[in-house]
Amino acid sequence: MNEFIANKKKVLFVGSFKETSKSGGVGGQMFACKTIINSELSSFINWTLIDTTADSNILASKIKRLRKAMLRLFKFIYYMIFFKHDYILIFVADGLSFWEKGLMGLIGKVFTRSKIIIAPRSGLITNDINNKGSLKTFIEYVFKKVDIVICQSKSWQVIFEKLAGENKSKFIIIENLIDYDKYKSIQVRDLRKNEKVVVLFMAWVTRNKGIFELVEAVKMLKNDNCNFKLIIAGLGEDYEVIVDEVEKQGLSDFVDFRGWVLGDKKLKILEESDIFVLPTYFDGYPNSLMEAMASGKACIGTKVGSIPDIINDCKNGILIEKQNVKELYHSLKYLIHNDEIRLKMGSIARDNIREINSIPVGILKYKKIFSIQ
Repeated sequence: MNEFIANKKKVLFVGSFKETSKSGGVGGQMFACKTIINSELSSFINWTLIDTTADSNILASKIKRLRKAMLRLFKFIYYMIFFKHDYILIFVADGLSFWEKGLMGLIGKVFTRSKIIIAPRSGLITNDINNKGSLKTFIEYVFKKVDIVICQSKSWQVIFEKLAGENKSKFIIIENLIDYDKYKSIQVRDLRKNEKVVVLFMAWVTRNKGIFELVEAVKMLKNDNCNFKLIIAGLGEDYEVIVDEVEKQGLSDFVDFRGWVLGDKKLKILEESDIFVLPTYFDGYPNSLMEAMASGKACIGTKVGSIPDIINDCKNGILIEKQNVKELYHSLKYLIHNDEIRLKMGSIARDNIREINSIPVGILKYKKIFSIQ
């Protein structure tokens, strides 16, 4: 047994490993990192972890963030000097996160023989690339220097190859993973006559998640006398504003605020729901969307990030343009009034998640990256 342990691969993993963020949420990067280290990969790998979980989703002071980033960088250099690793795996977001983690990747590439793997996880990284400033140049340089760039979907692979695709073989797709077995037993509701259709929004309550457009669509549905209820499960910088807006617009009887839901509470709220909606402006590969699809729910999402790779329009869900209240309203109304189509979309969605995003499927891809037989 000791010989087996000694022969494990050694991986320095920079990512997010806490149970929840300081504000109580579980972000996509946090879920992905914990899924990897809790999987069967740990039978073949000895992990060295550097946690980079942000204090919250609300911007902290730049001085505070810089101080923490410097401490993490010193920790990274310490591990490089005193420990040998076969691979360095770095999960990275956008903006300041990319400056920090990209620098780690470059340092690792120059001063070690480790294979450097970088995994971008934020939908907002498209802004950094499209702004054509120094950060875009830095992202391009990092992508060219590291050994592997993990792409969350085909859409991201195309974007990254266009930016820095001299060696296209380094851009490898590994879709986000989900513990499908947790969701497959969730029942799809067989609604009785005159029973309300329940719409679920489960995300950060911020403007760029489309929450304001959603409340406007709810107002239009109310005026059409649609029989529905919206559950908002989440918190965020615009939470209080949205609570006030719902009351101001006379929508309190149609909207139920639940705050963050985790664990069994999340499973219960998914079972309680019929439609999932995520009208986000930017996204990577949203976990909440996968969870809803794995639960057999008909889903509405915007044409951003990897969502068009997850939702096949009018097959396993509905795609709409971001910031388009009318499209959001019409899509919700369509699913509210069409039980058979809603159920069929949810059934196809559930099958798709099992085939593409279940943990065993993704872990096989990570095994290939880490040369595990």
